[in-house]
Amino acid sequence: STAQAAGWIWDIGLSNRRGIGYVYSDKYTSDDEAMQVLHRYITTHSHYNDDTLATLNKAKVISFEAGHRQQFFAKNCVAIGLSAGFLEPLEASALMLVETSAQFIAEQLPHQRKLLPIVAKRFNEAFLYRWQRIIDFLKLHYLLSQRTEAFWQDSRAPESCPDSLRELLLLWQERTPSDADFDSHFEVFPAASYQYVLYGMGFKSDKLRPTGLLQSEQAEKLFAVNRQATQQALSRAVSHRQLITQIQQFGLHTV
Repeated sequence: STAQAAGWIWDIGLSNRRGIGYVYSDKYTSDDEAMQVLHRYITTHSHYNDDTLATLNKAKVISFEAGHRQQFFAKNCVAIGLSAGFLEPLEASALMLVETSAQFIAEQLPHQRKLLPIVAKRFNEAFLYRWQRIIDFLKLHYLLSQRTEAFWQDSRAPESCPDSLRELLLLWQERTPSDADFDSHFEVFPAASYQYVLYGMGFKSDKLRPTGLLQSEQAEKLFAVNRQATQQALSRAVSHRQLITQIQQFGLHTV
């Protein structure tokens, strides 16, 4: 993902092509300007030829209004996938929600109609929580950005931040994220995911208290073990292209 003036570009290597798209706000740019940004990115970052230009000229403008339903399960109808809502593809959470929704229904759909309202209530509570946590995690990416364009400045406006995320950020100024900060036994994005984004984007927990923290010598030992494990993993790893080719040929390993 690469930030742009009015949004961000995704670039995904597939088995036989690269999927590239620009997610942008039409409040801050026009469709024509967005197409120019996409054209500039493709000609700069990929193997560019006439076929690439022909494909770009066929690019579609797909509009969407971000949001989700407040009630997903009503009577004998359940909203799953795009019928439930759509936020944006930054973390590809929509596919996960489809799978977990289907699993919930498969495992908990009752045989007696009188129990349906109970299951519906539980489904609505569970997935409203998950949608809200996804919003928090997506918003985190924007709040931590240091870009100066109007789109990014407005995205960092305090009034645009959910209260739940604002509270967490205040806590994390004094300590690192932990699993205790979240209520569900199944979190879409657990504490580790927040740590990756926070510290990968330069967030500082600059008021850390010494209580409960690892001593520096212990921490250095753990860092050394982690560096060694990283090098071992890298020595065995194949390239991204090799991995995609192998998956295409042989499929994924079954669990």
